[in-house]
Amino acid sequence: MRVVAAFVLLPLLAGCILPPPDQPAYFSRMGRFMGLVANCGCSDISPDRIRADYGKALGGLYTEAEVKAMKGYVDLGATEQWQNMLLVCAEACSQSCMVQAVVEPLGGRRVAEKACLVNERDLHLTDGGQLDIPGGVEN
Repeated sequence: MRVVAAFVLLPLLAGCILPPPDQPAYFSRMGRFMGLVANCGCSDISPDRIRADYGKALGGLYTEAEVKAMKGYVDLGATEQWQNMLLVCAEACSQSCMVQAVVEPLGGRRVAEKACLVNERDLHLTDGGQLDIPGGVEN
């Protein structure tokens, strides 16, 4: 009986935990993602261009306050330099339909057949970090 109840309740609980697929990414994550798209060379949009024109890529999905607060996160993503930057960039650039959603409104080079919503559920961002290499030389 408990097993049956668990199988019935599990899908209901999962629906409560995961955000819906049509919910735009939280403004801080969206800002970092846009900065990383430029910083990592996912398209031909430069870090300077994304910083200046990021608002054009938002499609009216964010409030004015969120767009303003997003600037610092765009700047962060556009200037990040980590020892694991290869992993950070690989993950950001691999989300090609989301990259397309950022670069298309800015006239950037096409990277995917079509753009998709940069949504909270599907956006994955690797944390930047310093690698702990035993016996390595510190800079």
